Formats: sequence, C-alpha cells, structure tokens
Amino acid sequence: MHIKRLFTVVMFHVLGLNMAWTESNDSDQSMTEAKAAVQGKLAEYANTGNAHFLIEARKIASSMNPRERCDSLSALDEDCLRLQLQVLLALQNARDQKYDPQAPENIVTLNVAPPVDAGQGVAAGMSPEAIKDPVARKKYEEAIADNNRRNSKLRKELNLSRGVDRAVIDIWHFVRNLPEESEARRQARQIIMTTVTNKILLERLLSENSPGLTW
Repeated sequence: MHIKRLFTVVMFHVLGLNMAWTESNDSDQSMTEAKAAVQGKLAEYANTGNAHFLIEARKIASSMNPRERCDSLSALDEDCLRLQLQVLLALQNARDQKYDPQAPENIVTLNVAPPVDAGQGVAAGMSPEAIKDPVARKKYEEAIADNNRRNSKLRKELNLSRGVDRAVIDIWHFVRNLPEESEARRQARQIIMTTVTNKILLERLLSENSPGLTW
C-alpha cells in the first residue's frame, strides 16, 4: 500500500477510536461508571495504603470533564469535580512533605561501590558473592539494600508528585472547559476554594496560566 494512503487509513482509524472514546465519556452512564471505578480505587488505597491505587484513580478521573458547556453545573458534573478534588488531596496527603530528592541521604547511585576494606580487584556494581571477607561482604550487601530503599522512595515520591501535578492540570482544564463568566465556572471555583486549603495547590488550580509540572 502506498505510504501516504497507509498513513491516511491509520489516522482514520486512530481518530475514529478517539472519537468513540470521547462520545463514551460524554454519556451519563460512562461518568457514573467512572465515578464508581475511582471510588473503588480510593477504597483500595484506604484498605492497603498502596499509593499505586491513587495513581490509577487519577488516571480514571482525568476523563471526568463537564458534560456540556452549560451555564450551571449539573449534579453529575459537580460530583465529578468533587471526586477529582478528593483524588488530588489524597495524592497530596500521601506524599512525604519533607522529602528532598537532592538531599545527600536520599541520593540514589546507579552502582554501589564496595567498602574500602573489600580487598583488591573490586568494582562498583560487582556481585557481593565476589567479596571473600564476610564482614566487608555484609557491609556491601547492606549498602546495596539501603540504595534500593532510597530508589523505591524516590520512585514513590516522584509518582505521587507527578500524580498531584496531573490532577491539578485535569481540574484546571475542567474549569476552563466551562464558559467564561458563567454560573457554572463560578460554582466550580467556589467548590475548589471551599475544598482545597493548601495555598500552593489553590493558587495553581485558580491560576490563569497552565499549572505545569513541578518535578
């Protein structure tokens, strides 16, 4: 098949899939199902403490845009906005507010160096089994385990930070999808202002400029 024709066919199918997905998201039934799915993920997080469920909840909630460009919020749209805010605050509260990825105690290395008393012929990233001295080997194993813990912490905090950023952007777009100077936008802003007490998050949500990413 000619490349240009192939590209046209592929784009037709891609656009068709996107349009079908958009139409599905615009239905009350789809939004009700999405609400239930988000609430389920929040419940799983509450039961397990696993932040992965919050990340999944945010991804599902991102589809909860206003149904129509109406002058006032429908009950369903208001529920969707409040649920997005609930997800945002859950993500924010799950973060370690004191965590600094640049702090020396949080730095992650690609290859851990063996201790200086490990003997000759050692190199960073080598297998602990290659170190004959049991004391030096144990030090090296502990250093590797500590580096792995720091790496897990870094990944968790990065995922939560990005989750917060994307939730903020989702809600920011939710408001911008409502007509300017409309009662719907005023209602949405009022809900945000009475729900979010964190000053930095509130400023980002109500900003005239796109909030962007912080990490």
